[in-house]
Amino acid sequence: MDGSRETTSRAGGDPFTLAQGNLSRGLAFTLTAALASVFLLVGGGGCGKDEPPSDYLRTCVEAAVRYMDSGGYLRFVQESENVLSSGQGTLEQRIRVEGEIIFPDRERYGYREEAVSSLRPGEAQTNSFSYITLDGGRTAYVMGERLASQLGLAGWVHYTPPAEQNRFFDFRKLVTKIAAAGEGAEMLGHEEIEGTRCLHLAFSLGAREIMDLRLQEDPSFMERYQGLDWESLLGELRMEVWIGEEGKLPVRVVIYTEKSAGNVGLSSRISIHFSGYGEPPPSPIERPAVFAEAG
Repeated sequence: MDGSRETTSRAGGDPFTLAQGNLSRGLAFTLTAALASVFLLVGGGGCGKDEPPSDYLRTCVEAAVRYMDSGGYLRFVQESENVLSSGQGTLEQRIRVEGEIIFPDRERYGYREEAVSSLRPGEAQTNSFSYITLDGGRTAYVMGERLASQLGLAGWVHYTPPAEQNRFFDFRKLVTKIAAAGEGAEMLGHEEIEGTRCLHLAFSLGAREIMDLRLQEDPSFMERYQGLDWESLLGELRMEVWIGEEGKLPVRVVIYTEKSAGNVGLSSRISIHFSGYGEPPPSPIERPAVFAEAG
């Protein structure tokens, strides 16, 4: 929108971090972020019925890339639930992200997070914000109550995120990782999801395999979290993928893991649903009409 009016932010800091606030800084979120950054989605494609499941994934990636290169449209809903328990009580964190993408670079979503603790029954911490990018996450517009409180600004803020804090839902990069990780995939059969007949695949990864994939994406990850024994903290990760037979594109992905050590336990589950393939975007994804530049 060429008529957008820009103002100047009155305070510095990373707007995305400020928008998130303190809810997402615990161990449960750290572990979930490590998993989610490695596995978020998988593409669909056409494969012969006698091909091994890992070949389904590789061929499916090619189909997903073709769809992205065509400038297609995608809706996604991601729901995460993390539970951290100890002898002192239980902390539960729930996250919902609902958004849409116009490939290759335009994306917007809304984020909502809630955390509850058994130590404070009846109380809940909540946080929400909105995100828009027009250039594949190189720059972004964010708006949220915590951001407004920290910066003293109401409305959208435009900023350039550091590389390690890029929150772009990168379909192309992640779909390739799934194919690389799914060498041991197994076929579980066929299921129908919301009227779509799907192939159901699954595979598991151990802690070392998870971290190897994470380090391929971010070599500095271990440096930032020195002192944590990831192999003991991360349990086996199980991933299930549903691929539409006719459309040959992903319909659902579920990722879950559970780990306990002594009296401390952690479980994490991420579910992602995809829709809107072949549909025209209901509205364009544009920059906000009014926004401030982060200082």
